[in-house]
Amino acid sequence: MKLNIYLFSFLISLSFAATILYLIRNQKLKEQYALLWLTLSAMMMILTLFPSILDDLARLIRIDYAPSLLYLLSVVGILFILLHLTMAVSSLAQRNVELIQTLALHEHKIQALMKRNEEPDKEVEPKDSR
Repeated sequence: MKLNIYLFSFLISLSFAATILYLIRNQKLKEQYALLWLTLSAMMMILTLFPSILDDLARLIRIDYAPSLLYLLSVVGILFILLHLTMAVSSLAQRNVELIQTLALHEHKIQALMKRNEEPDKEVEPKDSR
């Protein structure tokens, strides 16, 4: 039995999309991060169901070997996902710095309040001991 490569690719794309949806449903992947993966999976499914689109597009932009266009599109898609993830990490790093600074300010205020509260106690203690 010869397995058609297009059918095999479609099944991989479908299982990938199902995995992404499962992770979203179980709240292990946020929707904002999954959107790119779902888009990539949908594009893969479309190209495997209609391979003539890839041939026509390759011919349109004068690429002789259509699978080269697929590799190019894959690399560009992965670069977009990496850029998106890098932006998310940068945002989280900035948020982390802000939270640490806020925490340090609150700790400083708490220590100042504790120090202020301890000073009257020290003054009171000698009076009580007399």
